[in-house]
Amino acid sequence: MFDLIKKTMLMGVGLAVMSKEKAEAMAKDIAENAKLSSEKGQEFVDEVVGKSEKMRQELEETVQRIVNESLKRTDLPTRDDLAQLRARIDELEHNLDSHSH
Repeated sequence: MFDLIKKTMLMGVGLAVMSKEKAEAMAKDIAENAKLSSEKGQEFVDEVVGKSEKMRQELEETVQRIVNESLKRTDLPTRDDLAQLRARIDELEHNLDSHSH
């Protein structure tokens, strides 16, 4: 039972990182080997490609969330923080220039 769960999870991860073209080719091969009708085969291909794209998006979102959480814990400034500081420095320099003339 554990091996089946493990294989299913690994297949899901593989599907998530697979390109759309590879997922489509894999699904077409499976559909042909299963001798599905062209209509059922296309439905299967569409389903596999759709799941692949959804899993890829979910994987990207998960990785982004983990990276963001990790960066927050490191207490490093974000791009927004740096942009705000840069804008503030520019404003202060402008104010200094205008008061010194």
